[in-house]
Order: sequence, then structure tokens, then C-alpha cells
Amino acid sequence: MSTKEEVLKILENNRDRYISGEEMAELLKVSRASIWKGVKALCDSGYEIEGLTKKGYKLISDDIMSKETLEGLIKIPVFYYPEIDSTNTEAKRLLSSGVKAPFVVIAEVQTGGRGRRGRSFISNKWGTYYSLVIENDDSFNTESVTTRSCLGTADAIDSLGFNTKIKWVNDIYLNNKKCVGILTEGVISLEENRVSEVIIGIGVNYLTKVFPDELKDICISLYPNGNAPLTRSEFLALQIEKVLSSLHEENYIKRYREKCFVIGLDINVIKLDSIKKAKCLDVDDNAHLVVMYEDGEIEHISSGEVTIRPC
Repeated sequence: MSTKEEVLKILENNRDRYISGEEMAELLKVSRASIWKGVKALCDSGYEIEGLTKKGYKLISDDIMSKETLEGLIKIPVFYYPEIDSTNTEAKRLLSSGVKAPFVVIAEVQTGGRGRRGRSFISNKWGTYYSLVIENDDSFNTESVTTRSCLGTADAIDSLGFNTKIKWVNDIYLNNKKCVGILTEGVISLEENRVSEVIIGIGVNYLTKVFPDELKDICISLYPNGNAPLTRSEFLALQIEKVLSSLHEENYIKRYREKCFVIGLDINVIKLDSIKKAKCLDVDDNAHLVVMYEDGEIEHISSGEVTIRPC
């Protein structure tokens, strides 16, 4: 661990007081000049550190994201970017360059975030945006990764005191507005002719304050006024822990079904360019949506999109 990382760790563990450069130098067995260089490097990375003569240094900012902080919280390799086109796209680039799963790509801002069906995903600062890359193995059903990841993310949010609901297949809602977007993609191994890795892209409106006009009536932020109990880095670590846990949870579908609010509602089923009216009957054990169309036909849907029809 570098002196910069060691200094950050000390400052984070002593947020309630000033700690002198001399004390830090003694703790790390380095010179005071090295401590000063470490503090300066942290400030250059965006950390707000107050330095007072005869008192020392104190970490003022409480939600600055950095590779050092994230690596201290997350148990798998972390690739962090202040700004990037898309974490899912970068995950593919890293896989192509030889990086092995599992790992996570995290960005503060995405300039080309993507959602389902080719839609753009607004990724301004103060949300949490990451792509979790896992190896496909026989311990879970690849088809269920999307719904499992959705449930794990909902668990992370609910652990903060919220009560989220899920709109099949992977949209998480709070107070009838969307707060999470999820896009999962499989990476095909041509040699093995199978899905070798799965990329799970997740964006949460965590501290987002303002939405574009076209989204402000349909999207919601968890803490638009700040005062979140966890920093974004801490919340990211919590999300990743919950998602990884959900991938191997037995009988997860029971909990998913309980949180899915479209069951029993009149819906539109959207497939490619077709829209059909239906009633949602259930979510089956494979996380497929069970619907009945107006002509009485029953179908178990594994892909596509649904919208709620007004009463």
C-alpha cells in the first residue's frame, strides 16, 4: 500500500479529530515530508483535507470516490474511472485485454450509459454506476442473473430503510418511480461456443439531485437532499456484496415474486415492434412472466418488456 493510501486510511479512521503529520509519520515509519506528499496527492485526487498549524490534518469531504477507498471496501479487483463512456463497454474491453473475472468497473460519470432496448441511461455525478463481471459456471442459471441481480440490488436499498418494488424484469421502483436501471450482457466464447462471462451493469439514483425534464416525473433519487447514511463508495460495496450473494441464493424466486408489483395488473407486452394487451398472472420458477392475452392464450415470457395499462 502506498503512503498516499496509508494516509487516507488513517484520515478516514480519524474523521472526528485532527491528526498531526508527526503522528502519522510515526505510525507509518516514514518522514513528515512523505506524509505531506501523501496529503497533497490526496488533495490532487479530489479529497478535501483541512490542515491547521499545531493541529494537523482532518478529512473534510465525506463522499469523494477514489480507487484507494473502493479497493479498501470491495473484495474483488476494482477498475475505477472518474468518467468513462460505459462501464459495460469498458468491462468488455478489459476482458478482451486478458483481465479475468471476477472484477468490477466503477465510474462516477458515464457519457454513453446504455439501458435495455438500446436506450441511453443518464449517468450524471452522484449516482452509483458499475459493471460487475462474473465467470459463467454451473453454480447458477445464467438466465436468472438479471432477476437475481435485481433482487440483490433491491436488498441493498431496502437495508437502508426503503421498501422497493420490482417491475419485471429488472426495474426497481420506489414510490411508483424508477430508481435503478440494470443491463446484463453475456460474453460469448467462440472456442467453447458458450457464454463465458456475464456483465451486470447497474446504475442507482443515489444522491442525484436533478433529472432532465423528460425523466423528472418517472425517476426518483434515494437521497436527493443528501444526508445519506453511506457514502457512494460504501453503498457500492454493499450493492456488490448483496448481488454476489443473490447469485447463489436458493429459492430466490419466492422473494422476487413477492416484490414484483405487476402481478395481477393489466399490462402491455412489448416484443420487437408488437404490443399486445394482457393480464399478468404470475412469475414462474424460471423468472418468466406468466401472462394471459385477451384471446385467452397464456404465455410464459422470457424476454421483452411490459408497461402497466391504466385502469
